[in-house]
Amino acid sequence: MMPPRVLVAVAMFGLALVTAVGLAKQLYKYRDASGAWIFTDKPPGADVRAEVRPLSASELPARISLRNRGTPEAPVLAVVNDYYGPVEVEISAERLENMRAEPPLPVRVVAPARAETTAVTLKPTGPRWRYSYQVRAVLGDPAATHQPEQPYAAPFASGQRFAIGQAFDGAFSHRHAQSRYAVDLSLPLGTPVRAARAGTVMEATSDFFDGGTDPKYRTRANALRILHADGTMALYAHLHPDSVRVALGQRVERGAWLANSGNTGYSTGPHLHFVIQRNTGMELISIPFEFAGSDGQGITPVAGTLLAAP
Repeated sequence: MMPPRVLVAVAMFGLALVTAVGLAKQLYKYRDASGAWIFTDKPPGADVRAEVRPLSASELPARISLRNRGTPEAPVLAVVNDYYGPVEVEISAERLENMRAEPPLPVRVVAPARAETTAVTLKPTGPRWRYSYQVRAVLGDPAATHQPEQPYAAPFASGQRFAIGQAFDGAFSHRHAQSRYAVDLSLPLGTPVRAARAGTVMEATSDFFDGGTDPKYRTRANALRILHADGTMALYAHLHPDSVRVALGQRVERGAWLANSGNTGYSTGPHLHFVIQRNTGMELISIPFEFAGSDGQGITPVAGTLLAAP
């Protein structure tokens, strides 16, 4: 019998299988010569008085892993999901020689929050067997159906009103399936961001400091993902550094203070990117929604208009 040669090719949406532990960072807060507040992970000059706070690095990569719960001769692959929400995982065969998969590959499983789910068993059927596989994962349950109990609250405090920059099908950056039905709200830096709907904090990133239109910033936005009762998810992005006020797994109610608005990630200026998403079967897409108007009735967000929070 030949020892198995296992190759894992990772092709995941924002996910990877190898756990990495980030080193602690420092957040430096100070005013520049013009009096503007600066937030950075680079220490200022020795003559600049700065407030210093520890800031934990993001847990990279996302919390999904595959583990062999069988033996080297008969692997039993299990998906371990450390998210506070479901994740769909697909395992497909890259090579399967003199081995049988039960169930046959490719196989998809929906791994519940904070749980381990057996996915597939591999059994030798002859000598000199070997195997390799690929893994993909997408956040959310493909069985989710968008069923909000009421129109979404404006994601800021009651009595405030802010302009809608981009809305659905925005020409600058709302052309992809995940962002087609996103809304960009022109919130000034540090504006409290409120929950538009009740749910559970599924994902949080808060340790990025900068932003811009360079492609390198596309994956460097501070953000919160809130899982709703119907399985859809709200994403609040471009948040201010070190401003997240909620914890992973925490239940938040409509109107709860989640974080402060910022300008991190792929951005042309301070704003809040807000979008509702669902998994349609190994693909994360955005879905249209309505905000609550002053009379409680739903209104479709339109670019260039003011959105008010009753």
